[in-house]
Amino acid sequence: MEGMKRPKAYYAAGLFNEAERAFNLRVKEILDQAGYDTWFPQEDAGLLNRLIESGMTPAEARDQIFRANLQAVEASDLLVFTLDGRVPDEGACIEAGVAYGRGTRCIGIQTDFRTSELGANNLMIDGVLNHDIARNLDDLEVMLADAKIEIDLRDIEKGPYVAVSGPIGVGKTTLIGLMNRFDNWQVLEEPIDENPYLSDVYSNLGDLGFRMNSYYLGRRAEQHLKVRDMTGPVLQERCIVEDARVFFPAYRDAGAYDDNDLETLMTLYGVLERALPLPDLIIYLWAPFEVTMERIQRRDRAAERELDVEFLRRIYDRHEKWIASHSSTPVITIDTQRHDLVADDDAAGEVLRRVEHAIVTVG
Repeated sequence: MEGMKRPKAYYAAGLFNEAERAFNLRVKEILDQAGYDTWFPQEDAGLLNRLIESGMTPAEARDQIFRANLQAVEASDLLVFTLDGRVPDEGACIEAGVAYGRGTRCIGIQTDFRTSELGANNLMIDGVLNHDIARNLDDLEVMLADAKIEIDLRDIEKGPYVAVSGPIGVGKTTLIGLMNRFDNWQVLEEPIDENPYLSDVYSNLGDLGFRMNSYYLGRRAEQHLKVRDMTGPVLQERCIVEDARVFFPAYRDAGAYDDNDLETLMTLYGVLERALPLPDLIIYLWAPFEVTMERIQRRDRAAERELDVEFLRRIYDRHEKWIASHSSTPVITIDTQRHDLVADDDAAGEVLRRVEHAIVTVG
């Protein structure tokens, strides 16, 4: 209806034989006709092999798919759970449990006549579904109509808010250029050119380090505030979380200021973090430290000529520590050594497909 956008549904079911696939496609068709934007893992058939072919290890590929499905469950307004079989699919059980824990409406469908009597299911499954179980596809259509979820128009024009992060020299500007070439992103570039401290800070950390990070904290907060009033997709080069978790402590480690100054910066950051919109997704670019060093030397930016290897290593290590423990925002990691975004069009295309998949998941 006008003024509303399509609510999101997640379809949790077994996907392992032709009969299941045919039934699942019928359920998805009903969900689509009922007005839902349906996340249907079956449509990603073969994704595991494609990710492995792109250079991921099997463990990395499985983790990528797990995180994508989990994020889709968390973003859903409704979950439909197929219960047919002697026991429901164990993965679907976990997905339903996650949805229930987040307060998402869950509806079951169970056409297996062997379990038609009330209470035949495990009590935890019936509890998650609140006994809302369709016995055939006609019943499901009626239940979906009754459960119709409407989403307020306030967010309909908001696109995904994505931050590109990673160590110095890893390829952030290159990826942003590629993404902007193929979509209409509004880009918030790192405020480098107007930074009054950048040209001298690396040769005078003790005098300028605190002022440098205070400057970035204020300018980055301005960028985050702009996102509130922006429509369409937003792409930001670094975000305020990266400033606080990487650069503030790295400068302290390098002797630019002491623990008291770091605590002051972190207190200010804490206040801002609670008030600012934060990214829906972080694209974290990674390459070996030696590769980033080669790139920094090759591009020969004037402000970076005073950077020493020890300081760069501190920043690099802080990035690794931050991203390994970061859990508040979905993260997709891109290896920019393996995927040459400049010279290899096929690698760049694969990266853009992975990024698009991640954005659709969190959207």
